[in-house]
Amino acid sequence: MNDIAITDACVVFALRRESLFFFHEFPRQQRFAGAPCPAWFCGPTWLTVLAVETGVGNDAADKAVQWLLGNPPFGNVPYRPKFILSAGFSGALRADQRVGDLVLATEVIDAVGNVWPATWPGDLPAGDWRPPLTRGRLLAVPTLVGDPDEKRRLGEQHDAVAVDMETAVLARACQKKGVPFGALRVISDALTTPLSPQLVDVLKTGRVAPLRLAAAVLRSPQLVGALWRLSRDTRHAARQLALGLSELLTLGPPLAA
Repeated sequence: MNDIAITDACVVFALRRESLFFFHEFPRQQRFAGAPCPAWFCGPTWLTVLAVETGVGNDAADKAVQWLLGNPPFGNVPYRPKFILSAGFSGALRADQRVGDLVLATEVIDAVGNVWPATWPGDLPAGDWRPPLTRGRLLAVPTLVGDPDEKRRLGEQHDAVAVDMETAVLARACQKKGVPFGALRVISDALTTPLSPQLVDVLKTGRVAPLRLAAAVLRSPQLVGALWRLSRDTRHAARQLALGLSELLTLGPPLAA
């Protein structure tokens, strides 16, 4: 049996905006042909990473992770991820968190209480991390959470520090296949920052159609200010996420194994 395989690490984003600054640190090198979503080998030759952009939602995440864990061929060689790292935006579930703060998951819990461990990277080297990392439980729910009271309730109910939408799908699939899994999320909206129902409706697919956005603004002109704030905050969050990913991905072999 031929045991030759590509075993680079894999970083999974949902949105292109989440990876905005990551590709400054890890430039794209070659696209993975045949992938069900955008997938690029990137970074220097000594630290090649497969970066995948799944799209928003559990169905998109599940389709991508099943492909990743199915030994997809790259040319004549199968790809087997060394580990899968979920990366992207998240909502704060604690009052002391600010936009740009990083959360490295210790475990992932879904809305009905299923829990999966985050097995990568294990213990971190001693010393200060820049940007600083908070370790804690990550909650994954199927829809955007925009109401501050609801975020506060979810944080208390699930003892979680941040919330996103897709990570539970990835954690479950990796545990089933025995593939090391981790999650690094960046806060893109603080606990007390509301996302109006109109804004949640515009953002729920992850891709904003110009005509749909224009119609929403005509109905609710106050969306202009909310969209400007969101654009500013997600840009800052994406920059911090890229810095955190660079730190984590350059960990030595004992931690990355």
